[in-house]
Amino acid sequence: MDLSADAVGGWLQLPGSATAEVTGSVGFDFVCVDTQHGLIGDDALLTMLQALDATGTPTLVRVARNEPDVIGRALDRAAAGVVVPLVDTAEQAAAAVAACHYPPRGVRSYGPTRGTWRERPDPVCVVMVETPAAVAALADILAVPGVDGVFVGPSDLSLGTGTAQDGDPAFDALLTEIVGAVRAAGLPVGIFCASAAHVHRFRALGFTFFAGPSDAALLRGAAAEHRRRSAPA
Repeated sequence: MDLSADAVGGWLQLPGSATAEVTGSVGFDFVCVDTQHGLIGDDALLTMLQALDATGTPTLVRVARNEPDVIGRALDRAAAGVVVPLVDTAEQAAAAVAACHYPPRGVRSYGPTRGTWRERPDPVCVVMVETPAAVAALADILAVPGVDGVFVGPSDLSLGTGTAQDGDPAFDALLTEIVGAVRAAGLPVGIFCASAAHVHRFRALGFTFFAGPSDAALLRGAAAEHRRRSAPA
């Protein structure tokens, strides 16, 4: 999975293999399945990963929290990698990396489940930078061996820093600082995008991969637009 060269991805929050297959059929560079803020449980995750696999779409799973069992269950279901939320320190980044790999490299428990049924590349470990603490510790986080990329959560970063996501020069300056540090470390840096306009805006700031909007947001937006257009004149 190459996240270093303008990769545009989908984002799934609604459970269901059909939704996953439809999204995968579009031709995204990757799709992220959100089990942190999405409505997706373990059983739905399996069939969604199978559907995305059938479309040939590389898949990340945003896990609910930075714990070995949670990360291991996503990888056992054969996600290509994980996005780990709320990583604020180098120690937390190292824990996320360790949870992605078997001993002696890490602490992942081995089980002959779907992830082992055929040969697959090593999983990708992407850590989220979404708090002031994470920004302050970014240099140390980037120095952790095995961190494969950084993903910015703009909503939490905006809330935590008291800045506005759109039209606030202080927020854009913060994003530029993050991008500069991550790219100087030779790693890809991504961000959640609520619209195509956000993709273009964040691309101009130097981000290398982009995910979103979610299937729920796209469905609701299309339904609302259809309702608006169908109203009596």
